[in-house]
Amino acid sequence: MPTKNTIRRHYLIIRRILRNDYPSKHILLEYMKQYDVEVGERTFQRDLAEIRSNFDIEIIYDEKRNGYFAETDTTFELDKLLYFIGLAESSDIALSTMRDKNRLLQYLAVSPDPRAKGVEHIGWLLRAIQRQTVVCFSHYNYQSGEAKDYTVCPYLLKEFEGMWYLFAFVDKLKSFRTFGLDRMRNLIITDNVFQREPALEETAKRFDDVYGLVYEPDNNATAPIEEVRLKVSSSMLPYLHSLPIHSSQVIEGDVITLHLIINPELENRIMSYGEHMEVLSPLSLRKNIKTRIQKMLSNYK
Repeated sequence: MPTKNTIRRHYLIIRRILRNDYPSKHILLEYMKQYDVEVGERTFQRDLAEIRSNFDIEIIYDEKRNGYFAETDTTFELDKLLYFIGLAESSDIALSTMRDKNRLLQYLAVSPDPRAKGVEHIGWLLRAIQRQTVVCFSHYNYQSGEAKDYTVCPYLLKEFEGMWYLFAFVDKLKSFRTFGLDRMRNLIITDNVFQREPALEETAKRFDDVYGLVYEPDNNATAPIEEVRLKVSSSMLPYLHSLPIHSSQVIEGDVITLHLIINPELENRIMSYGEHMEVLSPLSLRKNIKTRIQKMLSNYK
């Protein structure tokens, strides 16, 4: 039975090769070192053989490019398989059935989106946050289509709608920034230690007081925490009991009360419920939602 260490090595090798830039053996070994995984030549070759045998992924060495690439029927199947291996890395049940993967994969529906990507960074970033160590990475910008290198002091990890984000202080910019883990590449946990300043600590804590990710302390450092009251239809209430909008949520009858900093993402969430939700207060939020509904209706005249 494959051990968790073996599965982790396989996961890292496949994930690095799937960048499709023909990494050499040296690059693959250095990549694994970034995640505290060090192996010798014999173990590396055995891992390649086991990947071919266990996962039906043909890892081929291209002599002209001096690197490896993966050959399979479709990229989507590779994405699904990579997600499955990621599950196996943290699941003893999955580990016991790795060789029966073909039968299991038919029961695993994975959307071809970035939601499953980047989760491998969580453990390392949590360790860096706890130890107060500086991290470096390259972050891809979807709008510009370019990647930029960052050196940051990590303060907080936040999950939002199935995706993970790092809230970190960029000393070079003297401000906080939010980074999607799915767009993070070449993560390096340095040995440089930083001190969590009390003022910055308080700023990071306020990130919990927003719905979503839009919190810009540089632009609105004193944004107030407001009470938001929402009337909800009876058909929608069970879902909101199971999946609260925010950690401050309290439900009394058909009214939900939240205490948070109001931002555009909260408005979007409210709009998503359509006729099933009505803003009772504050008045400013109620007016904003009403204005947006009127603009939406004008599109259907």
